[in-house]
Amino acid sequence: MQTTMMIIDDDIAIHKTLEVLIRNNNLGTVVSALDTGEDAVDEILFYRPNLVLIDLLLPKMDGITIMEQARQRGYAGKFIMISQVEDDSMVGRAYECGVEFYIGKPINAIEAVTVIRNVTSQIRLEQSLAQIQSAVSILDPHFISAHSEPQPSPNEKITAIFSDIGILGAVGSEELRRLLLKLCARGSTNFDLSALYDELLEEDNKSGVAPRKALEQRVRRTIQKALSTLAELGCDDYSNSIFNDYSTLLFEFSQVRQEMRHIRDPRAEPGKINTKKFFAGMLARL
Repeated sequence: MQTTMMIIDDDIAIHKTLEVLIRNNNLGTVVSALDTGEDAVDEILFYRPNLVLIDLLLPKMDGITIMEQARQRGYAGKFIMISQVEDDSMVGRAYECGVEFYIGKPINAIEAVTVIRNVTSQIRLEQSLAQIQSAVSILDPHFISAHSEPQPSPNEKITAIFSDIGILGAVGSEELRRLLLKLCARGSTNFDLSALYDELLEEDNKSGVAPRKALEQRVRRTIQKALSTLAELGCDDYSNSIFNDYSTLLFEFSQVRQEMRHIRDPRAEPGKINTKKFFAGMLARL
């Protein structure tokens, strides 16, 4: 099944660039392209594309508001945010509203294709699972229960991912695991990391500014190590499956590239992490 897409951006050059990349790389079909936020929600609900590539800053209505309203009115597809805005709070809010990935401007062809391909792969996987579930729903439930494979627990999934990205056993990895399990249990992508840190410290009877700062630093160092591991894999082999699976899921691709530059030349600035994006990406896999 062909993945359907909509582009919402006030820059016509962006439309053309994305349409060419999508067509030339067989990523899907663009069913509509808008250059303003006005009527965007109605257009999304009319076309019901699998994926919407949307600018953060738009005339009439901004991208985040469009996403919020579309979700409230029942749209269940995916969003990729396109913007040159680098404000962490705005990017964090976008992820809280359900953005799968973030593509920076100016558009980098490799980054855009990698991000879109990752999301379309996820869409196809979800569609296949839905078809399988629909097909087996007519079977006797006792038969299904007896023959179905047990699904790994969130904790087991975390262990597997941590192993892939090189942080299993790292200092701070167990605290990171506990934070992820808390979020997974709540079943929400809308979270307050500050409150989550405080909650973890209360459980360990370690309240106060200093313990919290130390906890945040350990978690950030662990995530930074994951970025470094993925960048090293990308330097060795750009087609590495782990690199492709996690680089854009957990980090801004521009920062992955920067970390790769740093690995090749230590004089270059290292890549930076976005903690909220890392958590949001992990939750998407749990």
